[in-house]
Amino acid sequence: MPKIALALAVALLSAVLPASALAVGRPARAAAHAAAVVSVPVFFRVRNVNRSRVACSSDGQAYTVRGHLVTPRSALAHPGAVTLYLHGLGFGEFFWHFGGVPGYDYATEQAKAGNASVVIDRLGYDTTDKPAGQLSCIGAQADVAHQIVGQLRAGTYRAAARAGGRFGKVVLAGHSAGGLIAQVEASSFNDVDGLIVASFSDQGGSSLAASPLAQTTAACATGGQRSDGTSGPAGYAFFGQTDQDAKRAFFFNADPPVIDATLALRNREPCSDTGSLGQAMAADEAFVRQITVPVLLVFGDHDALFPPPAARRPPASSSAACTRAAAT
Repeated sequence: MPKIALALAVALLSAVLPASALAVGRPARAAAHAAAVVSVPVFFRVRNVNRSRVACSSDGQAYTVRGHLVTPRSALAHPGAVTLYLHGLGFGEFFWHFGGVPGYDYATEQAKAGNASVVIDRLGYDTTDKPAGQLSCIGAQADVAHQIVGQLRAGTYRAAARAGGRFGKVVLAGHSAGGLIAQVEASSFNDVDGLIVASFSDQGGSSLAASPLAQTTAACATGGQRSDGTSGPAGYAFFGQTDQDAKRAFFFNADPPVIDATLALRNREPCSDTGSLGQAMAADEAFVRQITVPVLLVFGDHDALFPPPAARRPPASSSAACTRAAAT
């Protein structure tokens, strides 16, 4: 998906960002960006609270969300616009900033085109702090995203050892369950300038999605596992308990080295993230029409979990500019 998604995302960004923020169509500027891309560690201090429209429980405690700002170096001194990317179940920031195989690093390709990206490990994943797995949920994940959006605007996060820059425009993007979180955030808090949703719909999910979800639910019903296998808080489980389950759910015709590298990075997710999917999707369907910013929808034409029928059910809004695209 990275190459076609780059072009599609630029189409949305051009609708919400000033022309000066985009290097597309300007070869000299794009070449300069490509030669000066940086990946800066970023840190967001957040609280695991839930003020969204999804009723689910969280522990209210303070945590640190970690990730990277991937951007042209020139944008560090003059931040203008940024896209915050949320990964789905089982993934991490590596979904958007993939270094396992050359040529698949979406965030770096965006930076080469002149666009700034913040890619994070969501709460409970990889380098970010991990609450008890029963005390994180989709509504709280949306609230955490809302807090990060606010910090990106205010410059109250850390970028390496210094205060982060203030961004005037923030677009929110999410893949799969990250797309659900992004929609809940946008409809609950009305604080983003654009929305990108890849491989998610409240309706039209395939029967294949039910199998790994049932496996995860069963594992969580017995207490789940520790977040890191043998260490970390309890109440976590893989979406798709085996590598074969993950292959069927996440890949169509990917190169074998990409599949192998991705499976090696796969994360367990908090059980309550999975457990709150039902109420989150119901709330999202009820309120998604209140999203009025430009929206880009991206669906693979062989997506195993949300195949093309799902793409024909966009989040309807009288004033949102929705684009549907199919990609292999």
